[in-house]
Amino acid sequence: MRARHRALSVALSLAVLASASGAAAFCQTRGCNDRTQDCEYDEDGCLLSGHLLHWGSSCISFDVQQDGSALRGISYDAAHDAIRAGFAEWLNADCGNGVGPGIKISDFGPVECRTAEYNQDSPNANVFMFRDEGWPYENAIDTLALTTLIFNADTGEIYDADVEVNTFESAMTIDGTSHGDIDFPSVITHEIGHFLGLSHSNALGATMRPSYAPGNTAMASIESDDVEGICTALSPNRETSTNSCEPRHGFSTECAVPESDCQMAPGSPGGIGSLLLGLLGLSSMLRRRKTPRL
Repeated sequence: MRARHRALSVALSLAVLASASGAAAFCQTRGCNDRTQDCEYDEDGCLLSGHLLHWGSSCISFDVQQDGSALRGISYDAAHDAIRAGFAEWLNADCGNGVGPGIKISDFGPVECRTAEYNQDSPNANVFMFRDEGWPYENAIDTLALTTLIFNADTGEIYDADVEVNTFESAMTIDGTSHGDIDFPSVITHEIGHFLGLSHSNALGATMRPSYAPGNTAMASIESDDVEGICTALSPNRETSTNSCEPRHGFSTECAVPESDCQMAPGSPGGIGSLLLGLLGLSSMLRRRKTPRL
């Protein structure tokens, strides 16, 4: 059986900084696990320890779970369109002289798999999926989505990315919001930032802020801090090892491990690592705090 590997699992939930300014404050993602390692941070809360996580290829594929979210009335087609629009936001960033980030995206279409997994010796897929039946992580009521990045712990090269959307607890909408609803395009554009190698930012108005206010649609459009971040993480002149869009070990629409199988084989030391990066919504209780922790 093909195994899933998560040697290092870190759920990133950062505090909202009341003193955040409009200055550039984006963070790139690094492979340091502060639960098991002595990680160092700068004054903006960005990790300084560990390899910078990056895609080794000039092209990345993505796929969307074919069922969409029946619970929230989000069809595959609607989700697919929103995800494509989210990628377009990031890829259309102007890194200077009208040149965009150094990455291309290939749409591999619908897939059956809705499990976040990485197979070391068999085909893979970078899947956007929905969790209608339950949320398998902590802080279910506040976590809107999580992106899992599988990477080479020795180099920081990203091997796989999967995005899980918490439709079980979150009243997601696809085409506009009312008070209290969650704008799916905003959530997914944030998660695509993680997918591409960005961590959170404390810049006001940035799409990569770690929290979301219900009813807000602004995060579906990236701002100047996000542009600077993506152009740094995926410089137009960056060196790549391949031009292939295919996932490592090939592509498959099906999961290797049954969804009910919760066992995860650990990666070998210095081998495979994993990070979980998420977007968190503020509950009414948290919003009443002066400096809510997320």
